[in-house]
Parts: sequence; C-alpha cells; structure tokens
Amino acid sequence: MPDLTGVIAAAAKGRRLQARGDLHEPGWKFWELRNLNIHRVVGLLEGSRHFGDPRELEAEIRGAIARNFKRAWWRGLAYGAVVELAPVSWNSGDLKPLVDIYENRKGVLQWVVLAEGDERRALGVHTWEEAYLSPVYRAVLATLGAAGWQMASAVKGKDGLLKFVTGVSTLEGVGFPEFRDQG
Repeated sequence: MPDLTGVIAAAAKGRRLQARGDLHEPGWKFWELRNLNIHRVVGLLEGSRHFGDPRELEAEIRGAIARNFKRAWWRGLAYGAVVELAPVSWNSGDLKPLVDIYENRKGVLQWVVLAEGDERRALGVHTWEEAYLSPVYRAVLATLGAAGWQMASAVKGKDGLLKFVTGVSTLEGVGFPEFRDQG
C-alpha cells in the first residue's frame, strides 16, 4: 500500500500547502495554505476506521475541520479529505451528498477520496467546479492508480439554479473558466 501521507504531501506541495504538525486531532493529518485571500486545507484520516454510513463519515470530516480551522468572513474555507477506511459497499452516489456545490459559512468540502487499503481500491467524488485543490485530488488518484489500485471517480454536478446561472452567463459571453463543467 502506498504511504498515503507521502502521496498527499507530494500533491499538496504542488499547491503550496504546508503540513500542520502542530494540530492534535486524533487520527488526522492536515496540510494548509492560508493567507489574506485564500484558505485551503487537505486532511487525511488514517487508521482504516469503520463508518456505519456516509453521513457518519461526513460528520467526522466536518467536525475535524471545524475544530481545527476557522472560516474568516473575508475569505472562504475550502477543503478536501482522504479517508483510509475498512472496505465498504458505498458507491459514488452514496458520497455525492457529502460534497458541496455552494460556498457556505462553515467551509466547502470540495472533494473526498476513500482509500480501502486492504482491497487496493479508491473512490473519489469531486464538486462540479474546477478549484484550487482540484490538482491535489487528481494527483492523489493518479498516484494510487499508478500503484495498481482500482480507481473510481465521479463529479457532483450542478443543481438546477447553478445550471441556469452558468448557462445564462455563457450566453451573455461571460466565460469564467472555473465555472465550466468537469469532464
């Protein structure tokens, strides 16, 4: 099994995230980039833990982030999470509700990757928008795939309102590249 800490550290370095060894959240490691304009975090939950359902996993991820990182009113907080867990029968449809498609006051979970080491299988779900942490998501999956893991990746699409708004902006000639759908 690849060393998930090393995999994430290498991917996070490419986006200037630094390891946060000063945080003491049981089972978690974090990488962070915070400056005046941006606050991004990647977390790794280690230990092949068992979760009864995806909502239990979501509570663990959001709780760990909330206890260790605060969203400032002038900049959002966005994060991704890699979770090492015991084999589960979940699919991408089970994980899509965990990923956010809107900015919110608690921080935006942009993506999640489940790593089932015993099965050498990874499942990831990413939000529809290309974002600052997207290259970290892709690098983690690519590294695991190169190590022979079975890979599955899905995108949580826009809801009706976002489809309408981004469709209108495209018709009006406003081409924000970050609002293009992931392929």
